[in-house]
Amino acid sequence: MSRGDVNREERLLKKQIMVLNRHLPRRRKTLKELLGEERPHVLGNDGTRHRFKKKELDKIASFISPDKWGQLKLPLYIEISSEMNGSRIKGKLECRVVCRILEKEDCGEEIYIYRADVKVVRMELPTTSQYIFLVK
Repeated sequence: MSRGDVNREERLLKKQIMVLNRHLPRRRKTLKELLGEERPHVLGNDGTRHRFKKKELDKIASFISPDKWGQLKLPLYIEISSEMNGSRIKGKLECRVVCRILEKEDCGEEIYIYRADVKVVRMELPTTSQYIFLVK
């Protein structure tokens, strides 16, 4: 395989990953912003409207103190990469929420979770968590 073929394959893979991520929001909103909206939502890069369930927002709000609501951005990202075993959650508040859902001790600022845990998080927070696919 020539060097040009490798570069072409890398570009193609990156393009496919971009297609997988087109649902991601243009701008994430804070929990505080979303709790103040009548119909909480974000707009996706593809122009779609992603709605959040109030019940989920209230659940997340119960996990962190009100003075931190303006710091937590939603949706929570579950990062998936071919270079990682498992999925990654980044951010102190994001990890605190996921650890509460998984009934684990506070996990710091970055945690790796595996398929069974991802399934639990997605079942508990279907509208407030999203997959993000990463490519190096």
